[in-house]
Amino acid sequence: MRLLVTSLCLILATTAAQASSDDAWAAFNNTVTEACAAASGLDDPKVSGLVGFDDSLKKVAALVSGIYPQPHMNGASGTMLCIFDKQTEQTWIDEAAGWTAPDLE
Repeated sequence: MRLLVTSLCLILATTAAQASSDDAWAAFNNTVTEACAAASGLDDPKVSGLVGFDDSLKKVAALVSGIYPQPHMNGASGTMLCIFDKQTEQTWIDEAAGWTAPDLE
């Protein structure tokens, strides 16, 4: 009986840790997506899947596609590269003309 209780506790602890880890990753992905969308300055921004680098770099990249808001751009679509710093949550944006990601629509 003791073994059964111990096994059940281990299973529950592992499941809880996995769930919070999944929740934490989902929250992080949402933070990056929102930060990159806002920093792009594009109207109707769509953010690609995230590209993570080695943990020592502490950066994540994504492509953001949308519509240039400037009147002289006449509603042209554009793509921006976003680099997100995991520690400071700072973003860097630059035009990425011609770049695409499979999940950008």
